[in-house]
Amino acid sequence: MSIIRLLPDHIANQIAAGEVIQRPASVVKELVENAIDANATSIKVIIKDAGRTLIHIIDDGNGMNQEDSIRCFERHATSKINEVGDLFKLQTKGFRGEALASIASIAQVVLKTKSEDDPIGHLVEIEASKLKKEGEIVCSKGSSFEIKNLFFNVPARRNFLKSDYVEFGHIEDEFIRISLAHPECKFHLIHNDQEIYILNPSILRKRIVDIFGKNSNEKLVPIEAESDIIKLSGYIGKPESARKTRGEQYLFVNNRYFKDAYFNHAINKSFEGLIPEKSYPSYFIFLDVDPSKIDVNIHPTKTEIKFEEDRFIYAIILSSIKQALGQYNISPTLDFEIETSFDIPTSYRKNDVIEPQIDINPNFNPFQSFPKSSVKQGNSSGIEKQGFGQLSTQENDWENFYAINTSAQAKQQQIELNDEYSHVPHYLIRGNYLLTNCKSGVLVIDIKRATERIQYEKLISTFIKSPINAQMLLFPYLKSLNKQEAIIWQENKSLLEQLGFKGELRDDELELTAAPDLLKEQQIDACISELFELLMHTLIDKGDIAHKVVAIIAKTSARLATVQVQEQAIALVNELFQLKEHVYTNAGLPILKTITIEDIELKFK
Repeated sequence: MSIIRLLPDHIANQIAAGEVIQRPASVVKELVENAIDANATSIKVIIKDAGRTLIHIIDDGNGMNQEDSIRCFERHATSKINEVGDLFKLQTKGFRGEALASIASIAQVVLKTKSEDDPIGHLVEIEASKLKKEGEIVCSKGSSFEIKNLFFNVPARRNFLKSDYVEFGHIEDEFIRISLAHPECKFHLIHNDQEIYILNPSILRKRIVDIFGKNSNEKLVPIEAESDIIKLSGYIGKPESARKTRGEQYLFVNNRYFKDAYFNHAINKSFEGLIPEKSYPSYFIFLDVDPSKIDVNIHPTKTEIKFEEDRFIYAIILSSIKQALGQYNISPTLDFEIETSFDIPTSYRKNDVIEPQIDINPNFNPFQSFPKSSVKQGNSSGIEKQGFGQLSTQENDWENFYAINTSAQAKQQQIELNDEYSHVPHYLIRGNYLLTNCKSGVLVIDIKRATERIQYEKLISTFIKSPINAQMLLFPYLKSLNKQEAIIWQENKSLLEQLGFKGELRDDELELTAAPDLLKEQQIDACISELFELLMHTLIDKGDIAHKVVAIIAKTSARLATVQVQEQAIALVNELFQLKEHVYTNAGLPILKTITIEDIELKFK
């Protein structure tokens, strides 16, 4: 009896869906890319409950006739490949024919479509790969895909989805990537009846500004290069716009978004010496490469691409970015055409030029001994003589030097003895560190990190019981926000108010009227910037946001922490060691370290 059998289509489709459809964002990506391949000029994306309840994609593309509207849901059904050779000259985004079959196997799908040649549209309803309804319908040219109740028949997959906040963040990422690749198209994103983006057809620079805010315009530097291998274009961010997280970094090849650590290394190398360590430049780089020189078929999501001539492309990316930075005077360059005349201050430009006069003593003899009268009272004659006339010095010439040195040491000892805290043997204060004796050697405590840990624990314990104390600002703090930042503020406004940040949105500007009382006024900008970096570029669940924001407040407030007297040192250490966790900060950085006697002894060998 044979034990090998063919899998039913609906099971095979569900297995394929596990590779292609990882989350709601995967559905958005596949359907919007299909709309682009169908020559759509306007695409609307309507989302409900981060895609769990509804993903609705409407386009004005070519549409489909009755036969194609049913066949498109079959596995490996595609209009983009006829023979093997087509795989090596792909110009479309989709080609496998797995997306619609996979989506239909794990959701309830309603398709309304009409081609330009058909007098009427076609309706198809599919649920878990089974055709439920088919017929005619009145609709506009193009296609409308409604994906309802994603993973309704695969509850285990549905349970693995993250919060709505995280899942919609993935959808937004996919939407932005495709809209950047096609600025000539109109895009519209709606979530829970709220308009998130309305992007009209434009050039690339305008599309970047429309997505990331008007402040991004002045930070963009154009790059361009062309060779037999590749045509490169796009924009890089100025060094001052570098972020602490990987955010606005976009690579495209033939208008297809992809990720590549090798090319990313070339970009980061271009900015060496221009941005701080552990900072990341922003870039929007488009590569046009002969399709036969790349392989886009190495990953189910098509975000990884193999390049035949990757080493040459690496060098071109590196040199073109460096050239752009130099051309726009962002990195130091040598300009041999610059005017070499002096820049004379305005107040002196009308004055006559006076030739400088040089006074020379014709009787000066560098080998002549200085007269005794030139030796200042109290100075060592050894210092005065050595190298200035006499070839050797006598022992008694240095007596005055040692007398001075001994006197200075005595004076220093007197100051230490008179210091009111010199009798307290607890802590030696050295800049940002406290040093003290411990059983195994010397204990070193980082003052700022210790303060950060203490503040974090205090804020968390306070927040559990009541909102964090806020202080009203004498003058409101104003910050221009892009569309993403404005959405994030609105989504997290209630929580941020409980954490001490109170303010309102005025058009595209945040007006902050109160901030956590731990923060100094000069620290608010750094704290708010880091807060938006966290919420925009780190996908975290709602439950973890409060802890992350509290950590940012504690870290920012601790940057100005100092200890100047023993009482402060003792109080800080007592507070620190009362905490259950006092060895590491919330971010896992060491607060204290021990230098053993053995380590010290090794320094003297």
